[in-house]
Amino acid sequence: MNGFETRRPVIVGVDRSEASRWAVRWAADEAAWRGLPLQPLHAQDWPTGQPEGEAGHRWSIGLRAAGDALLDTARLLAAERHPDLKITSRLVEGRPVRVLREAADEASQLVLGIRRLTEAHSALPIGSKGASLVGHLSCPITLVPEPPDGVPGPGAVVVGVDSSESSRAAIGFAFEEASIGGTEVLAIEVRRPTEAGQPDLIEESLMDLSEALAGWQEKYPDIRTRREVLTGSPAPMLAAVATRARCLVIGSRGLGGFRGLLFGSTGRALVHRCTVPLVIVPSGAST
Repeated sequence: MNGFETRRPVIVGVDRSEASRWAVRWAADEAAWRGLPLQPLHAQDWPTGQPEGEAGHRWSIGLRAAGDALLDTARLLAAERHPDLKITSRLVEGRPVRVLREAADEASQLVLGIRRLTEAHSALPIGSKGASLVGHLSCPITLVPEPPDGVPGPGAVVVGVDSSESSRAAIGFAFEEASIGGTEVLAIEVRRPTEAGQPDLIEESLMDLSEALAGWQEKYPDIRTRREVLTGSPAPMLAAVATRARCLVIGSRGLGGFRGLLFGSTGRALVHRCTVPLVIVPSGAST
């Protein structure tokens, strides 16, 4: 059993969006391939001003029925992909961010769908609410967009690498993901344009990448590994490289080029630019 393969379920947040359906597909594959149960979760935040008395009772029954219907659809979608998968749905009352944050404490991975930039909102709030999830969870969180052409990327697992603890955890997840997906690992280090003139920049960075990957290459000798050093802004560079990847894996807190990646404009740009599942691994995650 690998470091990320605890018996905790893969939890997927379910809503009415098409992105949510893609998130269920990803979560079902992850759960089945890792030998874990799947838990579709829908959070219902009761709006203010709902009717009282008998009318309010009928209204609440209707609201719960709508939530149950969403979960039934997610369960059927997952079961179609993996008939033997153990699936247990949960309908929880409360604000979605709070519900998801608490659920993540019992998850091996939290999976959420994100709508495309052209839509008015996203399934994951990208502002202060999003920051309250990303970087503050004990498990990896995967943000799954709708594929631009309706087909998920078949390529490598791309991982952003620096010298931080969370980067080391991200590398571990990337190798495990490549192993269960039967693909390769592409490790990327992005250096700022201001560093481009430094002598031996590429050689030193490639050496750093080799050192960061060494232990995992020994653990997964059958996984092909490639290394690349790029110069530019981290979010667009990583998103561009990962266009046809299986997923893009990064740590939730980084150093150097990845500092503040998930809490400022760079993080929002990466979420909106990335066309493949974006896996964010916290520094405390098991490896």
